[in-house]
Amino acid sequence: MPNRPPLREPDTHALLEAAPDGVFVADLHGRYIYVNQSGCRMLGMEPDEILGKTIFDLIPEGDAIRLDAARRAMLEGRAHVEEWLLRHKDGHWVPVEINANILPNGQWQAFVRDIGERKRLEQQAHAGERTLAAIFELLPVGVWMTDREGTIVRGNEAGRRIWGGVRHVGPQSYGVYKGWWADSGEAIAGDEWALARALSKGETSVGELVRIQCFDGTFKTIINSAAPLHDADGQLAGAICVNQDITELYEAQQKLQQNEALFRTAFELLPVGLYVSDRQGHITHGNAAGRNIWQGLRHVGPEEFGAYKAWWADTGLPLEADDWALARAVRGGETSRSELIRIQCFDGTFKTVLNWAAPIRAKGGEILGAVAVNQDVTALVRTQEQLRGAVRDREHILAVVAHDLRSPLGNIATRAAVLAKKAAAGAAGQECAAAATAIVEATRRMAGLVDDLLAISVVRSGGTMLKLEPVQPADLLSMAAEQAGPRVNEAGLQLELQHENNLPLIHVDANRVMRVFGNLMDNAIKFTEPGGRVVLRAEPAPGGVVFSIANSGAPVPVEDLERLFQPFWQAGREDRRGAGLGLSICRSIIEAHGGTVWTETAPGTRLKVMFLLPRGRPDTPAASPAEGQAMGL
Repeated sequence: MPNRPPLREPDTHALLEAAPDGVFVADLHGRYIYVNQSGCRMLGMEPDEILGKTIFDLIPEGDAIRLDAARRAMLEGRAHVEEWLLRHKDGHWVPVEINANILPNGQWQAFVRDIGERKRLEQQAHAGERTLAAIFELLPVGVWMTDREGTIVRGNEAGRRIWGGVRHVGPQSYGVYKGWWADSGEAIAGDEWALARALSKGETSVGELVRIQCFDGTFKTIINSAAPLHDADGQLAGAICVNQDITELYEAQQKLQQNEALFRTAFELLPVGLYVSDRQGHITHGNAAGRNIWQGLRHVGPEEFGAYKAWWADTGLPLEADDWALARAVRGGETSRSELIRIQCFDGTFKTVLNWAAPIRAKGGEILGAVAVNQDVTALVRTQEQLRGAVRDREHILAVVAHDLRSPLGNIATRAAVLAKKAAAGAAGQECAAAATAIVEATRRMAGLVDDLLAISVVRSGGTMLKLEPVQPADLLSMAAEQAGPRVNEAGLQLELQHENNLPLIHVDANRVMRVFGNLMDNAIKFTEPGGRVVLRAEPAPGGVVFSIANSGAPVPVEDLERLFQPFWQAGREDRRGAGLGLSICRSIIEAHGGTVWTETAPGTRLKVMFLLPRGRPDTPAASPAEGQAMGL
């Protein structure tokens, strides 16, 4: 090899001054005797500020023992390479890497490199890793990572919680993770897992719905996703898998779907028409019964509800678009019940329906839509009309027959009375008189029955035929007592009148009310033993006057009290003294006045019948003379 000339001292000095790293030389006592420009710049000092200082002046106090250990190692001939901190001129510490040794002449020589930037980068990297690790553990979804061979090397807390543990296995053992495709129910093989496909095929899978069996034996539903990971050179570095537990959501969705199916089935099977609208009022759904009622369906909003033609059943006025219960429900939150309307179906036919509607509200009260119900009552209304017609016809026939029977009965009674007078002078006068008297009594009873039938027919036709006049309640009691007086005396009974002073004036049809008193007094006299008593009483009540008729004797059984007012029913069936119409007629007359009648029990009383007659209004229309004649007044 050619001989190279040795470096001259000027050349060595220039080389040291141009070196990028700091060069420090200290004497045997550790005092700096040389520092190059890079070393000065590193500490922010001039050479004369460093020279004369010792190594101990530039390192932390706590590193003195460490420095002594480094010196012993170097004295043994070993180079010292380690990271240290050197004091900067402004007081902060500069992280450096020192490569030092002790020269044969005992001087310390060190090459110093500033590693501050590297340290900062390392700290940032460590901080980033810690942040990522914290985020990794805090994620609400399960995250799994593998190495390049596919072995699961890491999983977060959410993942361990989802599966009830973790198995650090490779692709050949992925079968320990048991799962089934949610849509088909087929089992997932080890190589079918999204993580396995990401490793073997580089496939990215997103949102696969999977049913899993956890390591504790429970079952869950998850959304499974996976993707491969690559290094800076694009080479496969592993894979990542994400699991999202949607068990509760999935089960709730399944229940919702079941409920929706149940609702749709019930919706279609309901025997009434059902219609649903959105929050704007547009009809969105209608069931089979509704389509059958209307013979079709129009999916329209409130402004077009006029397509559904209808009329109010009570007035005959047409329903405008805003009149429909569904429109009122969705716009004003109104609930409507049993509105009777007449509709024209889309095929031109007419029907009568009961219409309901109510708003559908959110939990906070916001109107989300509305629901309407139609019940077809066409047949029922038609039947009711037929029944009303039949009742009207029956009452008319009953009134005509009862009215027409009065004339022949009156003729029979008159002739029987004449016959009785003339028979008294004949040889068989006594026998003929008895027969005539029997005919007269039978005629009277038949006339009473005819009057009862006529009273029922008139009262059931409506209270507008009553002739209302102002009457003092005490006068009614006196008239009733006067009419019943002969029969009371004949039966050997005691009659009492009881009333308070200053009873309010009432407006009634006095003839009809006296008919009530007559029937009730007949019953009281008929079913009171000789020596008993009958009490007539009147007392004020809110809105009117309460009258009562009570007779002494064994009380009527409680179970018979309510049936007393039924037509043709009698208490004590073995003793049929009449047709059983009296109390029914009484109730009809009292209710025609707007009053009510009832019975009460009282000690020592067989029966106490009470009825309330309201005061009425002076301007209540009275019956015309023609109507009065028709009533037999």
